[in-house]
Amino acid sequence: MHFFTPEMLISVRRGRNRWQLMKDRIAFPVLCLMSAEKSIQFGLTPIDQERILFALRHVDGRVLDIGCGDNVIVRAHGNGVGVDVYPWDHVDRVVEDTARLPFGDAEFDCVTIIAALNHIPNRLDVLREARRVLKPSGKILLTMINPLVSIIVHKVRYRYDPDQYERGMKQGEVWGFWKKEVYEMLKSCGYEHVACEPFAYGLNRGYVAYKPQAEVRFDTSALSYKTS
Repeated sequence: MHFFTPEMLISVRRGRNRWQLMKDRIAFPVLCLMSAEKSIQFGLTPIDQERILFALRHVDGRVLDIGCGDNVIVRAHGNGVGVDVYPWDHVDRVVEDTARLPFGDAEFDCVTIIAALNHIPNRLDVLREARRVLKPSGKILLTMINPLVSIIVHKVRYRYDPDQYERGMKQGEVWGFWKKEVYEMLKSCGYEHVACEPFAYGLNRGYVAYKPQAEVRFDTSALSYKTS
């Protein structure tokens, strides 16, 4: 889930200048302890907003955001659909299973899964389904924190941010994935040209991968065989 007030959405759309970036870097240790609303009050960029800024640097065309929460990526980008299994505010489509999407083949230029893949038990099925709805050469964007950083950051936030609460991990969920694991998942699901970009002062990672331009399929129904 991505919780964003209207003021925060305006901030995302506006982007971040050099002065803002410098303030955020200086205040980074404090940002890890502050709620999003409190960060905005002090003129800082909320730490959770960093992953949204990463996604918006890379999205183009028609976007599908899986696990969209408050649907801030689609709302800020202005072209796409946000789906989630929960009826958050501003979600476009509530689906029962993100591995069975109500869209045709090759409908989207870009698919985003932001800070959500570790919470999806059937994550490989979802990655394959995302590839299905992508156009040839379309891209998928993921953000994923590694398990060690995830545990430390979440424990700190639970302690010092009153808006956070420790809900624990449900069956099939994990704290995060290491870089090698993300690469292996994407490649095993048919993506190519996988690249990684650290952000949030190195605490988080963004991944970009592509659906092949042409997927070769062989139709053997018209073949005939002769035996002697």
